[in-house]
Amino acid sequence: MADAPPVPAPSPRPSVPRVARVARARWAGCAAGVLLAAASWGSGALPRLNVGVLWPGIAPWSAKGGSPLLATVSVLAMALLVTAWWRLRDADVSVRWWWGTVALWFAPLVVAMPLYSRDLYSYAAQGLLWDQGLSPYDHVVRELVSPWRGSTAPTWLDSTTPYGPVWLLLARAVASVSGELWVALLLLRLLAVAGVVVMAWAVPDVARRLGWSPVRATWLGVAVPLVGAHFVGGAHNDALMVGAVLAGLSLALRRRFVLACVLIALGAMVKVTAVIALPFVAILWARHVATARTSGTDDTAYARWGDVLRAGALTVGSAGVPMALGGLVTGLGFSWLNPTGTPGKNEQWTSLPTAIGIAVGAVGHVLGHDEWRETGIATARAVALVVLALLLVLVWLAALKPADPGPDMGSDPGGAAAEARLRPVRGIAWAMLAVVVLAPVFLGWYYLWLLPFFAVSLGARWQARLEQPLAVVATVVCFATLPEGYSLGLTTTVVGVPFALVVLVLLLRRGLRTARLVDWRHLLDLDRPLVRRSDHPRSRISDS
Repeated sequence: MADAPPVPAPSPRPSVPRVARVARARWAGCAAGVLLAAASWGSGALPRLNVGVLWPGIAPWSAKGGSPLLATVSVLAMALLVTAWWRLRDADVSVRWWWGTVALWFAPLVVAMPLYSRDLYSYAAQGLLWDQGLSPYDHVVRELVSPWRGSTAPTWLDSTTPYGPVWLLLARAVASVSGELWVALLLLRLLAVAGVVVMAWAVPDVARRLGWSPVRATWLGVAVPLVGAHFVGGAHNDALMVGAVLAGLSLALRRRFVLACVLIALGAMVKVTAVIALPFVAILWARHVATARTSGTDDTAYARWGDVLRAGALTVGSAGVPMALGGLVTGLGFSWLNPTGTPGKNEQWTSLPTAIGIAVGAVGHVLGHDEWRETGIATARAVALVVLALLLVLVWLAALKPADPGPDMGSDPGGAAAEARLRPVRGIAWAMLAVVVLAPVFLGWYYLWLLPFFAVSLGARWQARLEQPLAVVATVVCFATLPEGYSLGLTTTVVGVPFALVVLVLLLRRGLRTARLVDWRHLLDLDRPLVRRSDHPRSRISDS
């Protein structure tokens, strides 16, 4: 790809009072990180499971386990961190300044107890399980001969792992050298921190190469408190997966497509969700093939189906070989490509299809048919998977086809070229959003599957429309789970299910409106936009 397009010049140096306000917000966030880390030792996911939910309160300690007072401190610390983050939204700073700020805010959480989830304990237990000679795809943590078993959440005691062979290799290596549980937790958290470091480098790099502000992208995609809460505090392996995909995109934008596919494949062998990015990398590769065919230089030429097929085959080969080797060399096989076991056991209204099933169950309960709940949830989830498959195809086609010029692009001669670079990456964001909305379960850190990809690809065209709503949702998700890991979705069903049904109605309405604008007759014509917006000036439907 050609050199990254120029980004807007920085604004003049801010005044001294504004510099002071920025500094105060920065150090307030640092104080919040320290408070959250300190309070986690009484309010986080402690090695010994609590016998009840640890609600915030004023009591120093609870007979059920944990400190309600420190749980209150944790909630207030998160509120302070979120406030500091919002106050720095428009700060006139550099990417390096944000790197330092992220380090100040999140570094204290490295020594915290696991926060907002007990998954870190299950990572350690599954690694030790394999180290004892039992495949985590065929055996469960309950079979583990170790005190580590007692720290694992009940959900994971009788569930096989959904993670890929690369992650299990890392977890096994950690378990084999740790000896003590706290050492394993620290090493596993450092792996998640490595993923955050990769994100901190890749987010501004990808944004810059797409012609978007690397500073705004870093604010939304890296400095967001959700990253500290779940990728550092919770130490979820999703951090490595997201980091691998972002780094792969950075390589793809440098035309190093084989390495990009290998890196994304490694991310998929941590968590299979990364596979969603590969078809969109194939679009970037196809445009490079088309540009070479037309003797162009900037990789923005729209491809023919022959270019797409060639790029698709290269993408499958480049990613498929390391995936096959991962399954064969480790001897674990390919069960990780279908991780359908554990997520379905989680029934919360925060998953849209699950909320629909719960609503069906409520109606059944009134009519004396309690069995409707189980059937309703299973049916809604099955229908959602079918809808998801169709949506992913349409999102991919929208990214492959040109954008409709529209009134907001017509005055910008470079707008079409910028959109050609942005659309495949933005397509990943929309595809991840579809996965999160239609998945059988939603957990807080899943929102980070999509947020960094929106952050790098908003562009001036979408920033005013999407940046604030995305940030608002991230703020809400920060408080959707108690510090010890209990999801508030379990106790807010009466309010949450009606809210989810309203969201469903709005989504159906928007979907029907979009369907009327889709150029179905020319669906497979790569020289025509998927959605025609220029003939509908009031429409604000996304065409990617």
